[in-house]
Amino acid sequence: MTRNSVLITGVALLVTAAAVQAQVTQKKEEVLGAATVVTETLTGEVVWVEGNFLVLKMPRGYYSVFDVKPGREFVIDGQTKHIGDLREGTVLTATVTTTTQPITVRTTDSVEGRVAWVNGNYLVLTLKNGQNKEFKVPESFRFNVGGKPASVHDLKKGMDVSASKIVEEPRTDISEKTVITGKARK
Repeated sequence: MTRNSVLITGVALLVTAAAVQAQVTQKKEEVLGAATVVTETLTGEVVWVEGNFLVLKMPRGYYSVFDVKPGREFVIDGQTKHIGDLREGTVLTATVTTTTQPITVRTTDSVEGRVAWVNGNYLVLTLKNGQNKEFKVPESFRFNVGGKPASVHDLKKGMDVSASKIVEEPRTDISEKTVITGKARK
C-alpha cells in the first residue's frame, strides 16, 4: 500500500466516523436548583498594615491576618480607599455574601435506526444515512419500538428503534461578594 492510499483510506475513515457521529444527536442543558444565600459580617480594628498584609484585632481579642488582593477597595468614612491608605485604629466591617447555586448538567444523546444485528447486550444499528453503529447496551436501558419500551433482548433484526440516554452530573457554583466599610479613628 502506498503512502497516498493510506492517507486516502485514513481520510475516508474519518469522514465515515463523522457521518455516523452526526446521526447521534446530543443536547446539553443546565437545570438550576434552589440557590442559598448566606450573609456574614466581620468586624475588626486595624493594628498593622504593610504591603498587602493587614492585621485586625477582632472583637473577642484574637488577631486575624489577611493577604489583601491588589486593587481591593475599602469605603472609609464614605470615601474609597486602598490598603495603603488604612491607618491603625480604623474599624473595618466586611459584609460577605456567599451564593451557592446547585446546577444539574443534563446531557441527552439520541439515536434512531434499524436493527442490523443483535446478540445479548451487543447491537448494531443501521442509521438513517446507511452507516452502521455498534452499541454495548446496559440491561436497564430501554429502546422505543413502535411507541413501546423494549429491552435489548426484545429487539429483532429489521426493527426500527429510537433511544435516548440521559446523563445528569451535579455541579455547584459558588460566588462571593465582599463589601468592606469602616470608620477611621479621629
